[in-house]
Amino acid sequence: MSTTQVARGGVSPLMPVAAAVAIALVAVLAGVRTGDVEVDVDQAVYRDTLVQMRAGDGYYDAHRDALIAKEGAPPRSVRAIRPPTLFLVLRWFPESSWRYLVGLAYLAILLAAWRLGDPYGRYGGVIAVVLAGFWVVAASSFLYLHAELWGAPLFLWGALEVRRGRDARAASLIAAATLVRELYGLGLLIGLVVRKQRAPWIAATLAVIALGIVHVLLAQDVLSPAGTQAALGNEPYTLSLVLTILSPGDNLGSWIVGIPMLVAGVGGLMRARRSDPAAAFLLPFCAVMIPAAVVATRAYWSLAWGPTVAAFAGSGLTSASRLRREDG
Repeated sequence: MSTTQVARGGVSPLMPVAAAVAIALVAVLAGVRTGDVEVDVDQAVYRDTLVQMRAGDGYYDAHRDALIAKEGAPPRSVRAIRPPTLFLVLRWFPESSWRYLVGLAYLAILLAAWRLGDPYGRYGGVIAVVLAGFWVVAASSFLYLHAELWGAPLFLWGALEVRRGRDARAASLIAAATLVRELYGLGLLIGLVVRKQRAPWIAATLAVIALGIVHVLLAQDVLSPAGTQAALGNEPYTLSLVLTILSPGDNLGSWIVGIPMLVAGVGGLMRARRSDPAAAFLLPFCAVMIPAAVVATRAYWSLAWGPTVAAFAGSGLTSASRLRREDG
């Protein structure tokens, strides 16, 4: 059965859209209330980079200085230097506006989750928006400048274009997401493998590689062999850390919501993969990124896959409901 054949049950689009707008507004207000008195250490790096850029410095010098302020030494590897795309855009806006501008990213994520989850059950779209909202609200306090968050809308809308069979648009959006955060480059590789129209994916991949080479070359001037580099997997493995990586937040409530959401979302992707090209595209991405985040002990990487899992939780819940009815 194709996704276009799945009944929506007559639920008005106003319901998920209104929910998306409300959740995005709550996330913005929560972030504004939090302010920048207490910040995540990486968040401080990104903010300091932008502040210095607005004062007239170039991106690479500003990012190096911000990393020195955090680590006490310059970066040793280009892995420490984020792609400049997001910073080159946000530098044109005053610092006081960043907490509000991120609301556009929140809303775009939630609307994409709605469209991805809408075909699955009467309330599939609403479920997708509400569950994706947990990730958005959790990010609003301390992660609002993280590139994973800003790249997520481009990635999710690219998956929607995969569903529609528009590979050129899909590849372009996934490439744009990759230029914001390299993690989304996995989507380009998946597109090359699973999509029949490979030409757009080849072109997008080559364009990203070319721009990536430019980025690496420009970053060489701010690297130092005597510098420092935060290792992947540098956090001690604990149950609480793993639960936090697999959930929207680091508290019991987030874990209670996050783990069932993960199970339902991955199950939904597996159930839908044969009939929904978007699910066939997103499932291998999540299959790689979820364990990678755990191995690397990077909780914020979950922003790259969390909204995807949330979007397909309705598919998983629909499947579980049908199994229960059949067993009865």
